[in-house]
Amino acid sequence: MRLNSPLVMPLLVFLALVGCEADVVEHKDPSEDSGTDSAEDSAEDTGEALDEDKDGFNTTTDCDDNNFRVFPGAAELCNGLDENCDGQSDETFDVDGDGATDADACADGTDCADTDPTIGPAAVEVPYDGIDQDCDGADLIDVDGDRYDYTFDCDDNNPEINPGATEVAKNGLDDDCVDGDSLDGDGDGHDDEAWDGDDCDDADPDVHPGARDIWNDGIDPDCDGFDGGIEPIADASATIEGDASDQGLIGESVAWCDIDADGLDDLVVTAPFEASYAGQIGIWYGSGRPSWGPGMLMSDADTLIESSEQFLGFGLSCDDIDGDGNLDIVVSRGEIDYGATYQADYELVFFYGSGGTFGATLDDGDADAFLSYPLGAAYGATVYAQAFVTGDLDSDGASEIIVNDGAQDNLADPTGNLLVLRGERYSGDSDLDDQIIATIDTESEGVGRVRILDDLDADGKIDLFLGSANYEAEADTADGGGASGDTGADTGVSSSTAPAGRAFFSDSAMVDAAVSELVWRTWNGRDGDGYGWDLVLTDVSGDGIDDATVTAIGVGDYDGALYLFDGVPLLGSPADAQAELMGTTDEGYFGYEVIPAGDVDRDGYGDLLVSELYGGGSKEGIVWLVSGALAWSGVGDVESAALLAWSGEEAEAYTGNALAVGDPAGTGGTTVAVGAYQLLNSSGYTEGKVYILE
Repeated sequence: MRLNSPLVMPLLVFLALVGCEADVVEHKDPSEDSGTDSAEDSAEDTGEALDEDKDGFNTTTDCDDNNFRVFPGAAELCNGLDENCDGQSDETFDVDGDGATDADACADGTDCADTDPTIGPAAVEVPYDGIDQDCDGADLIDVDGDRYDYTFDCDDNNPEINPGATEVAKNGLDDDCVDGDSLDGDGDGHDDEAWDGDDCDDADPDVHPGARDIWNDGIDPDCDGFDGGIEPIADASATIEGDASDQGLIGESVAWCDIDADGLDDLVVTAPFEASYAGQIGIWYGSGRPSWGPGMLMSDADTLIESSEQFLGFGLSCDDIDGDGNLDIVVSRGEIDYGATYQADYELVFFYGSGGTFGATLDDGDADAFLSYPLGAAYGATVYAQAFVTGDLDSDGASEIIVNDGAQDNLADPTGNLLVLRGERYSGDSDLDDQIIATIDTESEGVGRVRILDDLDADGKIDLFLGSANYEAEADTADGGGASGDTGADTGVSSSTAPAGRAFFSDSAMVDAAVSELVWRTWNGRDGDGYGWDLVLTDVSGDGIDDATVTAIGVGDYDGALYLFDGVPLLGSPADAQAELMGTTDEGYFGYEVIPAGDVDRDGYGDLLVSELYGGGSKEGIVWLVSGALAWSGVGDVESAALLAWSGEEAEAYTGNALAVGDPAGTGGTTVAVGAYQLLNSSGYTEGKVYILE
């Protein structure tokens, strides 16, 4: 049959139509056909409601016909769904009906007490009752949210008030919860006097009772109503004391010097009677300054030098004796011959430095050299020790030693001369006599203080100052009397039982065995002055040139005085002085010790540290820090020129018998060491004491 036959075409069309119908007919596995229609088939056939999730409930009663776990009567689960189709979710897990499910039964539950409708996430927290009403995990104990709970926060309703807040003075609030509203506006520890406190300027933390009051500056920082005031020296920041059961004479000599070459001054203190009269020298290195405090003992020294013999430590020098560039310690031993118990010759003892610290403990066996000078028996049990000074007389880098064998020392055989020892490195034991390279004849003037100065007149020779405060002026003579070569003015004073005193100034000191006399400039005092006790050079006038200040310690009813000269004059009697500064107390020995203090107040003028040994109403002694500028201006009395002052602890303690100024902190500041070697202890012994003032 041909395909394009008229009979064939209708047949193909029919077959094609039959094929298309076969594609939409569902074919099932005969094994799955039960032979009857299912409920779904029946429902489809009849148009009834379906049960899609096969849980036995059709869509008319099943609130979620796509979840077989959801149907009327189903067990309710805590999952946020309405399993039993009653219109509520998790209703059996909110027993108290507060809208929050039980946190113990539900993974997402938020009710921490599902049996109490007052507790739940939406409840209002009641602070401090020990109950967590809002189920945040804790009772509310920090209402103001400042991170301090009510046990520490004195106002838990104000976030600005808590222990970490800054106290605002005088606002009626206890901002920091410490001790009520502060009445101390400047935080200096003193309340405003306007609020019944004692601070006279509550806006300035440097003004309050107990503040350091610099004299004569027009300011009353300590609120005592006065510009200046004497501070008790007993309040010193650090002190050095001794054994209460022993004599000590602590502070007979003091010095600041940088022994270990670290840039910090070290403190050296002598106690010639300490340790049963053997004597001790203590060194406190500046590096340890932060640990210093009141009540230190000699045994607390970083280096303690002790002796097996008696009376070590009357004199003291810290200088480069051997010329190696390092500072050395030289101390003297006192002379006594008192039976078999106490016997000692005058002696110089040397400990050469190496630019570092000495050992912690040293004794006679560690000394590098001894120079002994047996002068014979002294009178009774009194110990004598000639003063000595050091300085480089020949400019070779090694300092010479001048021993003052003065007649006023009351030794058995004093020469009345100055004995010069060359600067070098001594060793072993030697007789001091064998080391004398020059004897300077003082012409029996009874020289007390000797000062090695400098080549002030540029003649190539070191100059000396020699003080003779006990000199009694003779009757008026044509040339004014005095020593050979005297160029001093005629004083016109007559002989008196009150020594006028005299200062000798030599301009030709030489280290030469041939030197037996000096060329003198003689500065004569006035009756009762005791002039020429000491001299100090510092620029009190502020012109860049050192000026001479000569002390007149005063005798009889005289207070003592300082005479200030412009430079170092040829004529140096009191009448020639630029200014005069008087002490405060009759027979107070004002000017007993005078040393340069540097420019403490930074005004361009050199200041002075001065002791008034018996100053004060009970002769307790006063140490004065004097303004060079005020003294130079001619104010006349020390109280009008003072910057600071300290009063001693007891009468006749010799407060200020030794003074030294240093900088142990290395900050450029001024630290003062004051000796009071006659201070009595609780047992009545002359223990002595050193005060460190800053």
